[in-house]
Amino acid sequence: MSLNLIEIVRRMNMASVVRGLIEYNGIDNCIRSRMKNFKQVNFESTFCVPCQKPDIEQIIKVSADTKILKYEIVKTPVGLSLEGQKVTGYKLLVSGDINYKIQYVADETTQSVHTFHESIPFCGYIVLPKKFNKDSYINPSALVEDISVEQMDERCVYGNINLLLIADISC
Repeated sequence: MSLNLIEIVRRMNMASVVRGLIEYNGIDNCIRSRMKNFKQVNFESTFCVPCQKPDIEQIIKVSADTKILKYEIVKTPVGLSLEGQKVTGYKLLVSGDINYKIQYVADETTQSVHTFHESIPFCGYIVLPKKFNKDSYINPSALVEDISVEQMDERCVYGNINLLLIADISC
């Protein structure tokens, strides 16, 4: 599987953070100063270890990345939302998957290390500029700003992830 240049640069900008003995990988560490079209969103989920895997004693590593599967421009009313956001008449609806990889120490005498994967769908929108041209080229991206997980019991994990949805628009 070959990676394109954008994906290689994106992976180079990923940070590794350790909190509470858990290593988190996949957090974007690029400083973005000139973003015009973006939305921050938060997704919570609960997922369990597959039945063929042993119970969790301790989570040691969590990796997350995103994959945009679909995006479309949606016509909306113009005005002010109840939250005070200016609605310009167009939004970019972005949907995809958040792919988690969780590594843990098994609750067994051998203390073996196991990994399981979970894919969580996401959907969010970005308000497009007032003078948006429908013929413009749009390149959406979904970046991981922060991840946290908590072991709920020996089989289930609660996950919380903050994404930054960005729409790069060029004429």
